[in-house]
Amino acid sequence: MADLIIPRQILDDIIAHAKELTPYECCGLLAGTNGVVSRLYRIKNIVAMEGAQSLSSFDSAKAAHLERLSPDERAEIAFVMDMQDFSSAKKDMRNNGLDLQVVYHSHPHDPARPSITDIKIATDYEEIWPKINLPLPAYLLVSLMNSEPDVKTYWIKSGCVTPADVLIR
Repeated sequence: MADLIIPRQILDDIIAHAKELTPYECCGLLAGTNGVVSRLYRIKNIVAMEGAQSLSSFDSAKAAHLERLSPDERAEIAFVMDMQDFSSAKKDMRNNGLDLQVVYHSHPHDPARPSITDIKIATDYEEIWPKINLPLPAYLLVSLMNSEPDVKTYWIKSGCVTPADVLIR
């Protein structure tokens, strides 16, 4: 059995989101139940917004996380989820009996595989997800580096990346 089932329409919406935001990365959440995705939440990438340098919607944990990164790692960060959007999505999931299944983002110029920074952030978040009552998600990446978008999904646990088995239907 597949780890995840993602409807074709939702996958098409993710690819459209990636294309709309290029050259910036898009980001968002997929929710559902028992590995079946039924809802997409587009989350604003505050790095792609005007005035992003002020980063007013950074929470203290995220600010502390950024401070721990080296300047090179920080330069690689191409998306930061807007916390208001994230909180709204989380509330909607709870109200509809859905669980977080997937965190997605795009790589406009790179392959559909987690960067060193993606792995570091996912590993840091392993201890945060349970604290905010969310399960450990899979990570879906959309690469736009070639004419055909490439989509791949991974599990990232303790710094180890393994491909997730995904059925698109």
